[in-house]
This record gives sequence, structure tokens and C-alpha cells, in this order.
Amino acid sequence: MVFIKNSGVPGRDGWVRSIQVIPGRNGAQQPFGSVVASGGAFRSVTGWTVNGDQNFDYGAIVLPTNLGNTTGWFGFGVYNDATLSATTANIAGYPADKPAGTQWYHGARVTAVNAQKVFYETDTIGGQSGSAVYRLVDGQRMAFAIHAYGGSTANSGTRIDTSVFNNLLAWRA
Repeated sequence: MVFIKNSGVPGRDGWVRSIQVIPGRNGAQQPFGSVVASGGAFRSVTGWTVNGDQNFDYGAIVLPTNLGNTTGWFGFGVYNDATLSATTANIAGYPADKPAGTQWYHGARVTAVNAQKVFYETDTIGGQSGSAVYRLVDGQRMAFAIHAYGGSTANSGTRIDTSVFNNLLAWRA
């Protein structure tokens, strides 16, 4: 989402120029307004930007405002295989096959995990990449992966392991 790799479209790959963030958008409604991030506001890792390794396909948008103070924050954490294997993978996003700007939610079981990815049956389609894959912990949404790929039998996201966790913390600062 912030760094396009292997798109197959001449001139499209590389850092995006700008992204308009519209939290809580519902069609034309923008309950929290919007903010545009550009230039040096994007983060990713060399495993993705240089090598195109799908195990490292994640990034972040550093907003130029304190919008999160109004909207609230998602938590994120590192969880062991057993915890993830017993959880529901929840995703809320803006799928391309639905009316423009409408947010949709689905949750389904985690089907498999490995050191760098989480696989789940949660329904997704283009437009939802970059969404948090989260679980509920004491009523709080806690991300454990970043949605990245759809597949014929399972969808997958980049697992928040210790390295990803530390990058997210550093980028947040």
C-alpha cells in the first residue's frame, strides 16, 4: 500500500506519492474529516522494498496530525502459535467489490500460522490490503497481523512478530 512492488505496470512501482486517510468513512460521510500523508510519511522494510519478499510485506503511514487522539487507537501485539491458532481473524476494511467508501467487516478462524505469516478464512478482496487482522482481548482490538494476500483456500497477513512489533513502535514514535 505504501510501497508498490512487482505491479507489472510500467512506472507504478515504488513509494506512493500521497495517501488520503479518511477514518470511519461511510460512502460520502467523513465523520472525522481526512488528512493527506505524503513524501517521507511512509515506512516499510528492505525485505519488501528491495527484495519483494512477501514475508515482509507491511508498512505504515505516519500522519502529519494527531488524528488518533480523536478516533482512538488499535493495539497490536506478539502472540504465540497456540494463541493465534485458537483465535478469530477479524478484518474491517474497504473492499473494492462493495459501494465506494463503505467499510465492511468479517471474522473467521485462523487456519494456520508460521513464523512470518498468519492464514485465515476471513473473507477479503482487493482494497483491504493493509488492514489490521485483529483479535479481541478484554474488549480491545489487538492486531496480530497486517492483511496482505488473498488466496483460493485461505487469505494471509504478515504476522506481527517481535521484529515487526519493534518497527511499528519505532515508526509510531
